[in-house]
Amino acid sequence: LADCPRNKLWRSQRIGAAIGSMGPKGRILIRGQPGWEIIPELQPLLPQEIIIDKPGKGSFVGTSLHLILQTQRIENIILAGVTTDVCVHTTMRDANDLGYECLLLEDCCAATDPKNHDAAISMIKKQGGVFGSVTTSDKLIEVLSSSSS
Repeated sequence: LADCPRNKLWRSQRIGAAIGSMGPKGRILIRGQPGWEIIPELQPLLPQEIIIDKPGKGSFVGTSLHLILQTQRIENIILAGVTTDVCVHTTMRDANDLGYECLLLEDCCAATDPKNHDAAISMIKKQGGVFGSVTTSDKLIEVLSSSSS
């Protein structure tokens, strides 16, 4: 917990889930504890797949993600995950600011409150896609399938 910002620790304590305290699956948000691992259904399939261990809400701050994407000349990002309104949105905003073209799969994201999910999706769609674009996984699969034939 030495590298955990005081305000982050304070906020987690206020909601009754203090970072580092015991939760139902071990210490909350502590690397190596049960519940910290990637669930089997989402484990990387290939040994060269990169895993980013993000310390905050977004996937860019405090990680090497931007460098990894630049090195591999990746310019487009497909986003999915939880929570739509916090972690996914923060990552999408940061990616957009860094020059990436972003596509969020709205049926592959969720929030603690469905209203927050809907609001986050609505915000992305404003001004012709202020942070990027939104679609569903079915539509993406359809486009990818038709472009590979």
